[in-house]
Amino acid sequence: MKRSRLLKNVILAACCSLPGWVSAAPELDLDFLGEKFGGWESKRGAAAQYTVSGSEYRTWKPHVTPTVEGGFFVSVRIDHLRGLLASNDHASLELTFGKDGEILSARSTIALQGRKITSDVVKGASSVIGTASTADRMMKVGSDLVADLAAKLLREKVSEPGRVGFPAALQHNYHVLCLAVRAPKQDAEVPPLSAEVQAEPVGETEERSTAETEEPNTDGNERVAPPLQIDVQGKGAPPPSVPIPVPPGQP
Repeated sequence: MKRSRLLKNVILAACCSLPGWVSAAPELDLDFLGEKFGGWESKRGAAAQYTVSGSEYRTWKPHVTPTVEGGFFVSVRIDHLRGLLASNDHASLELTFGKDGEILSARSTIALQGRKITSDVVKGASSVIGTASTADRMMKVGSDLVADLAAKLLREKVSEPGRVGFPAALQHNYHVLCLAVRAPKQDAEVPPLSAEVQAEPVGETEERSTAETEEPNTDGNERVAPPLQIDVQGKGAPPPSVPIPVPPGQP
């Protein structure tokens, strides 16, 4: 009983002393994203306005959703500001990042006053692009995405500079979003459990076991253990003396 309890405490202490590991997930640095766009507007607090090739655009703070694989999905809205007397154009950019911060897929849509242009879904997995590095895969996905949008926009016979340059604005947003992705940190060590679950000292365990198995004293008198008799000659304690009977007539 004592040994089994002691062994259990020792195993528990050994397990608690081992370092635990927690896998981190990639993140999107929204502060960095706002700085690259010139800062989030103080009035709205959720958008940034900037100029690309002489045309005005506005990017809204993206929505980030974690994925079941450990990465995240990000969608961002981009407006082409055409002035007070014209309706603005709108676009969306949707990116999916894996658990290591690598790009998995990208897609974009441009809406021009009732006309909607949607790009193909560009895959960025290593199985599609081969053994290219993460940066090379990001560059390849961005180039394919812009090329697909530009080709479809050209078929719509769009001539307004701000609309023609919309794919370039999307590519600008794409690169800034990729730069704002923070790869997962190195696995962080989890501190061991509190001392309350550490193994008990051997002496305390034996004393507690003895106290638990000892019968309680109910007569109210203090019990004193009998003195221990030790035979220094190693022959054991002498047998009790027995009187020898004497025959009649003998002294």
